[in-house]
Amino acid sequence: MVTGIGMDIVEVARVDKAVARDSFVSRVFTPAEIAYCRSRGQQAGQSFAARFAGKEAVLKAFGTGLRGGSLTEIEILPDDLGCPQVGLTGFFADFAQKKGVKKVWISLTHTKEYAAAQCVMEAE
Repeated sequence: MVTGIGMDIVEVARVDKAVARDSFVSRVFTPAEIAYCRSRGQQAGQSFAARFAGKEAVLKAFGTGLRGGSLTEIEILPDDLGCPQVGLTGFFADFAQKKGVKKVWISLTHTKEYAAAQCVMEAE
C-alpha cells in the first residue's frame, strides 16, 4: 500500500552555487553522498542537485517537510547497479517506523539545468 508520494525539481545552478559553501554541504549531505557526488567530475553539481531534490521529495512523501530531524538523516546513494537507494537514520528512521513505511522508492533525473526526483513510500 502506498503511504506517501513526493516530488521535487531544483535548478542545478542554484545547488551548484550552494555546494561551494562547506556549511551548506555538511548541513545537507552525508560524507558518503559528498564523496559520491564529488567523484562524478563535471557532473558533480547535477549529482548534488538530484540528491537535494530527492531529499525534498522524501520529506514531501512523509507529508511533514523538515519539521524534525536533519537532511543528513536522509541518505541517497546508488546500489551496485547504480539504482538510487534511500537510507533513513535518526528522526526519519523512527518516523518511518511509526508510519509503517517498509520501503522507500526513489527516482532521480537531471539535465544540465534541472534535477528532479520522485519518491514513493510503501507500507504493508
